[in-house]
Amino acid sequence: MNKLRLILAFHNHQPVGNFDNVFEEAYQKSYLPFLKVLERHPDIKVVLHYSGSLLSWIKANHKEFLDSLKALARERRAEFLTGGFYEPLLSSIPGNDRTGQIRKLTGFIRDELGYQAKGMWLAERVWEPDMPEYLARAGVSYLPVDDYHFKLTGLNEKELRGYYITESGGSTVKIFPGSEELRYRIPFHEVKDAISYLKMVYEESGPVMLSMADDGEKFGIWPGTYKLVYTDGWLEQFFQALAANSDWLETTTYEEYISKNPPLGRIYLPTASYREMGEWSMMSDGSREYESDLEEMKKIFGSSKAQSLLRGGIWKNFFTKYPESNHIHKRMFFVSRKVHQAVRRVKAADKSHKGIKKAGTMLNELWQGQCNDAYWHGIFGGLYLPHLRSSLYRHMLKAEKLAEDIIAPASFTVKRGDIDKDGYNDLFVSTKYLSLFFSEAGGNLCEMSYKSKAVNILDTLSRRHEPYHKKILSAIDSQDTGTIHDSIKLKDKSITADLIFDPCRKASLIDHFLPENTTFAQFKDGLHQELWDQMGKPYAVKTAKSKKLLTAEFDSEGTVLCTSAFVKKKISISDNRPSIRVEYDVNSPEGVFFCTEFNISLLGSPYPTITIDPDTLVGRKKSAPYAINTARECKGIRSFSIKDEYLGVSITFDFDAAIDLWHFPVETVSLSEGGIEKIYQGTTFIFIPGDKRGKFGFEIRLRDI
Repeated sequence: MNKLRLILAFHNHQPVGNFDNVFEEAYQKSYLPFLKVLERHPDIKVVLHYSGSLLSWIKANHKEFLDSLKALARERRAEFLTGGFYEPLLSSIPGNDRTGQIRKLTGFIRDELGYQAKGMWLAERVWEPDMPEYLARAGVSYLPVDDYHFKLTGLNEKELRGYYITESGGSTVKIFPGSEELRYRIPFHEVKDAISYLKMVYEESGPVMLSMADDGEKFGIWPGTYKLVYTDGWLEQFFQALAANSDWLETTTYEEYISKNPPLGRIYLPTASYREMGEWSMMSDGSREYESDLEEMKKIFGSSKAQSLLRGGIWKNFFTKYPESNHIHKRMFFVSRKVHQAVRRVKAADKSHKGIKKAGTMLNELWQGQCNDAYWHGIFGGLYLPHLRSSLYRHMLKAEKLAEDIIAPASFTVKRGDIDKDGYNDLFVSTKYLSLFFSEAGGNLCEMSYKSKAVNILDTLSRRHEPYHKKILSAIDSQDTGTIHDSIKLKDKSITADLIFDPCRKASLIDHFLPENTTFAQFKDGLHQELWDQMGKPYAVKTAKSKKLLTAEFDSEGTVLCTSAFVKKKISISDNRPSIRVEYDVNSPEGVFFCTEFNISLLGSPYPTITIDPDTLVGRKKSAPYAINTARECKGIRSFSIKDEYLGVSITFDFDAAIDLWHFPVETVSLSEGGIEKIYQGTTFIFIPGDKRGKFGFEIRLRDI
């Protein structure tokens, strides 16, 4: 008897840089129990994808798990999908990295599981029309995306019960639509509801195919799902129900289904991801309008039709929405070019095992810096998680240092141009010790990376309005298990007081002109008044370079309270020491004071400490070191230092004359798996010179400890 073929594909992934205890918890609560339930049902076939970062951790910590996967492959009970090894968004990384990452994971699956993967998991199902060309080059024959991708072409539900073929540049791949209806039912509805939907499709269309492709973490890690899936037995009951209905229902794999069934036709999909991603990637105002407009359209056209008619944004919009993400992304491209240049040079000079290993080390560091999670933010923390952002920088900076040692050893380099593609020229300076990135927009310092520790000490994140912030006041701490998309929970109801939004990106050397009665509390709480009409606008840039010294001057003229004012700042950078010197020349009117803002982010545990040098503290006694996430107002200081024992780095600020110092933590209110939470992103330091309208200077020194 002809049956309905059901393909169940589960994607499992942990980001590069995630904490070891998070890997272990996910393993114990999701990956291992899922496998144990599956092993008890030998008639069930599944499709599994594990990212390379997760497989590498499993190999190092639970080798026996790989043996179990290998047994499933040998018994033809599981198909394994390849993909980018470190789970990059393929369309957002350079072409040679795309094929390289896919081939790396394909090789791992072959060597460790004894399986030759022909299908691929597409990270976040982010599809672009030119993909078939490079997927085919990487050995990929087929992949699942979402049914939403197909509906955008005008196809309806009944036309999505099979697979299609698509092409680009003469290369073809087969694409399967993943059912959103099943994605929402499994495992969040009762088992009988999932089976009844499958039965309805069978009675309506006969022996067709349905595919469900979604995250494996929703089987145990998403809030409330461990109890639902394992304690209450949802997964066991689901597999039992599939077996009980085997007279009309059968599980299969993509590879097996293709071998027995032709495609439904040829199709060309637009740039798309799953439907929710389109909403998340929109700018905040547009996202709020999208949500309300969609509800109105559902009343007219019905849910499915409305969702295909009203599109959101595309994944790359995150680079517009979050300048910090854009900076990491464009730096990654910058580093990739250096790495591939160095790899070509190494391979040309040394074809031995040692040379190949050296090239592989550089590529591996670069590719880890391409892991997608910290480049965006949706229902989970992503970009908002500092340890994931710092991991991207750490691996990219290591790759860059290895490449520079090959292509330009001991070179003091300067690059001008629009590196981050925002329409403003940038200045990138690489010394023996530091990588520095300046933007002519505001004359800001956006990156200060310390090479010996592979850390960007300016890796902060601005506080921005997110669409879900409006739901905070009405959120309740419920234990109900809805879908993760419906769950908004408050960890701390006092968090509403922390909804502060920054007027500009939290970079450094941000120039402020403020009314002279502005208080520390007003500035900290975002209640101050900005008077400088050139904030964030282009500064004139001049550079002069000798063999071991670069000077960069950033000048701007504008108005403050309808009165002419100017800012001139000169940065001196030496190649032979890990420091920079900053000198200001400022002119502003009466009743106003000038200050400059510096934002620092370090990830020591629990927090790095600040120490104010007692020899330079005017009229005060020596103070003990205190945590960097403290808010304080300090008057009349000449020097202070920040020490991070965990990273092994110290940062010292020495001022030419006494200044007043304000500093306070920057904490975002963001959405994560556990609900709405407050996350420390860094510390804002405000330097207020004694001569509030004149000249002042300071030096920043970094050293290992």
